[in-house]
Amino acid sequence: MTITERQTPTSLYVRSAVAADRGAWSVERDIKWQEINRERAHARPDVLASLRDAALIESYHPLNLSRLLRATLDDIDAGVIFSLELYEGFKHFYSIRRYLDAIEYEPTITDEELVGIRAAQAEIEVLPGELVPRLVEFMLSEHLAHYFFRRLGEQSEDHVLADLLSRIASDEVRHAQSASDLIAKRIAADPAAISQVLDAALDFHHFGEQAIGTVPVAQPGDAIAIQTFAKRIERLCGIRLVDHIKNRNLNRSAL
Repeated sequence: MTITERQTPTSLYVRSAVAADRGAWSVERDIKWQEINRERAHARPDVLASLRDAALIESYHPLNLSRLLRATLDDIDAGVIFSLELYEGFKHFYSIRRYLDAIEYEPTITDEELVGIRAAQAEIEVLPGELVPRLVEFMLSEHLAHYFFRRLGEQSEDHVLADLLSRIASDEVRHAQSASDLIAKRIAADPAAISQVLDAALDFHHFGEQAIGTVPVAQPGDAIAIQTFAKRIERLCGIRLVDHIKNRNLNRSAL
């Protein structure tokens, strides 16, 4: 094998790293902080309240991802993917918090609040047999985060915030796809994981609930987000969620 062949981006972690590099944006250079319109930003207090909740969830990323990292020590692809997402999750938190501080939004996010959120959930770990469901939880949380940030950006009155949220939404697409790739890898190794994926999708809870309880929704009943949620699972498993629901109900009624 030649050097060129060894560098061909065929492995999952290389593809993920290349995608992250192509999609990279700079908080300092690309966001027009000097053009923030404070008055227009405060015209949508509902958007800002949801944005604050989103910042708290993003601040929780290191705790959630550290659990997944410990649970995937035997998987180099997972280690690289979660490392990339640790950085990008921090970038999301930092940029959102910086924006809220710039427009003097109240209540201010404090370090004490962030530490309190982490301390309350510090004992949670990914137990043996829980890895696939936790990967599904992460994948679908990132999938919905894409639509959340996208919709929130569409509702923003300030063009700087709209631009920032568009960039974050694009990152979330990659995060969801990377998690999907990790799940596909495990299904390929053990097709029995399909049932775990389907059940986890039906019993889905956003990991952000661990941080703040109720996760904000930018557009209640977002039909496209829900349809693509189901499609993502169908592509992974080759089975429609609605069919799995019917089969699960039939099995339970037979007991």
